[in-house]
Amino acid sequence: MSNESKNCQLKKNNFLLNHNYYAGRPTSINRYAPTKLEDVLEWELISKTLYSHRDLNPRKRIGSSLKEGLGDITREIMQLINSFSKQRGRVIDFKEILYGYWRLDPVYGVDLILDMLLVYKKYRGHKMTVQVRRHAYIQQTFTGIFVKEVDNHEYPAASQYPPSTEPLPVHKKLVHQLFSKLSENLQPILNLPNATRKTYVNFVLPLSGRFDTFRRFLRTYEDVCLKEKEYSRLYVVLYRNDDSPTDFEKTARLLEDVSRKYDDSEIRVIRSNDTFARGKALQLGVNALSDEELLLFIDVDMVFDRKSLERVRRNAARGRAIYFPIVYSLYDPALSNKSYTDADHEAFTSDCIDEETGFWRQFGFGIVGLYKSDYLALGGFNLMISGWGYEDVTFYDNAVKSGLRIARSVDPDLVHVFHSVRCDDHLDIEQKSMCVGTRASTLGSVGRLQSVYLRHRDLFR
Repeated sequence: MSNESKNCQLKKNNFLLNHNYYAGRPTSINRYAPTKLEDVLEWELISKTLYSHRDLNPRKRIGSSLKEGLGDITREIMQLINSFSKQRGRVIDFKEILYGYWRLDPVYGVDLILDMLLVYKKYRGHKMTVQVRRHAYIQQTFTGIFVKEVDNHEYPAASQYPPSTEPLPVHKKLVHQLFSKLSENLQPILNLPNATRKTYVNFVLPLSGRFDTFRRFLRTYEDVCLKEKEYSRLYVVLYRNDDSPTDFEKTARLLEDVSRKYDDSEIRVIRSNDTFARGKALQLGVNALSDEELLLFIDVDMVFDRKSLERVRRNAARGRAIYFPIVYSLYDPALSNKSYTDADHEAFTSDCIDEETGFWRQFGFGIVGLYKSDYLALGGFNLMISGWGYEDVTFYDNAVKSGLRIARSVDPDLVHVFHSVRCDDHLDIEQKSMCVGTRASTLGSVGRLQSVYLRHRDLFR
């Protein structure tokens, strides 16, 4: 056999080039055979909700596309089951899916395993009605690729239609005039790029110690806000820290240097000698502002850019909406094998976002954009809470119950830089549990932790 014939034979045997290879495969749950652990296709559980390992929150609602697909599948199954119902003198009705599993095979299609509750009705001979359960194993194989050519002359453009000479009815004329006037009056308001730029974002930053981390934050603030003449103000609520007593004065001097460097910096330091508590610190910053001001509660570990500030302006509406952005949190670099450092703040951009570098903090509510009047209407933070966390969770619960619109969205330009979390043994049980959970979630991705476990399995015995 010539080399050319051998190449042709190889191409025919290559299933990536021969699409008939798929159609000729026998129906089987195991028609895809993974060669290594990373290639195993994962199943997702379908119950009243969808349970998936792909998200930090494994439980979520069943999407409309999956609901529609399940509806189509059950209709086809019941049609198949009842195709000979008249001859057999019985009919089987679908009642519900008790549970099921599904997965997407990117080569072949969708695999489903459904536990279905059915009603068996026999109307010939010995009549009976009884509920039965049946397992259904379904495969939806991908079809081939179809191309349809469309002649552009078949669908003329809108400009090709002749204008209508028929007069408008009176009620349509009135509606047209009303919308014309509304559009003229709303034009200055809807011109968002100019309107939003005039809204000041007032940063409220509680701080106790952590001078090196604050220096990175201030460098980011300088690059994003001061050098770019951004409409913003910075309120630093500064506490003393017994573990690093010199940080208090070093932070104050650093802020003075930046204020002298930029005459219009509008940086204010609010000092406190009390025991640090985040809720109380934010309250001190709020007290320095007027009711119509837009606030941004932020942490010293955050890196941001001008897009983040624009999202705060657009999503926080006085008396109507509060913005709780979902920030991207970086994993421990020791486990994620990333080379970024705290000093290199420019490294934290949206380009670094992937499943191995960090995760979205879906249950983090500490970063908030809102107006002071809405903050006061909600009663503010619970000032009785001391120690790590929990004040943001109670505030979010109050915001949900208030009836205000809660704006929640991922912000790829708002990044939380990793830092070790120390959980005080004197915390309340609920606070301690949340602290330990947060510390565990920031270590690394599930795949990375699994690889560490497999590599050092003897240490976990």
